[in-house]
Amino acid sequence: MSDRKYIMLLSALMLCLAAVSSVFGEELYREHYPDAKIDPARGVEGDVGFSDTIRYWRDEAALERSAGLAEKPAEQWKLNWKHMDLDRVELHPGHLAVDEGEALVKKLAAREAAFLTCLGEGAADLRGKAAAYPKFDAALGRIVTVEGRIEQCAKSVLNEDIRQGSPASNKISVYFKSQSAGKPIKVDLAEAKVMEAYRRGEELFYRKTGQLNFACASCHVPGSIMGHKLRGETPTTPFGDAAHYPTYRTPVGALESIHERFARCHGQMRTQGLKPGDPAYVDLEVFVSVLSNGYPVSVPSAR
Repeated sequence: MSDRKYIMLLSALMLCLAAVSSVFGEELYREHYPDAKIDPARGVEGDVGFSDTIRYWRDEAALERSAGLAEKPAEQWKLNWKHMDLDRVELHPGHLAVDEGEALVKKLAAREAAFLTCLGEGAADLRGKAAAYPKFDAALGRIVTVEGRIEQCAKSVLNEDIRQGSPASNKISVYFKSQSAGKPIKVDLAEAKVMEAYRRGEELFYRKTGQLNFACASCHVPGSIMGHKLRGETPTTPFGDAAHYPTYRTPVGALESIHERFARCHGQMRTQGLKPGDPAYVDLEVFVSVLSNGYPVSVPSAR
């Protein structure tokens, strides 16, 4: 290499380092999808004036009145796939996973009864508990999801790793949540830490990322792809969406947690997905769960 080429290469490298140094420690510029101005206090009813599809899936009576939409490919998305929840469809692997999760909880509790009371935050009865998640745990000093609680209890009580997103975690989670089936989701927005997490999750929802420069909002707000075909799927409103996770995903043939779904979406956006349990995904789960406040927990489900 000639001296001149060497000097030019060195100069270019120094310019690159200078550019990196100029932004190091500062927030990088990010493009955002236009804010849809969602009011978190409205919970699932925020869909009124948003997609306005809630009239088709708000409750059992609405689903019954709108059942014909399930047979219309161009309009099926308006049901927000709620016709696939609980026992509205024939037996599917999601139902079997509830039984497997129950058996796993009983097996682990037989080893150490404190595992069950840890899941129930001091009670052995899990009924109704999952409807309040995600929540702030003062003892742990952080927001905890159902899958996060399972991981924490397994580690602290059994010294065993049940990682979030693993088959064991998903099975226990779908059983845990099935104990709240029909109970309205009630994420506590009066808790300051939860509201802070909601705002962080909201920012992530609108932030564009990846090679396609997409945000979650690029598919799930009015004026976006919502309601239109995107490859083999039709994106729907985000309201009420958190109620059915973990869900049996027919395209992948497996039970899938909401964090795994986030990661799968990131892959489709051509960006790097995060591991289930990552703080960013916890914040995003808080955001979408608040948009399900007031809607009943609806597991097992299939999508």
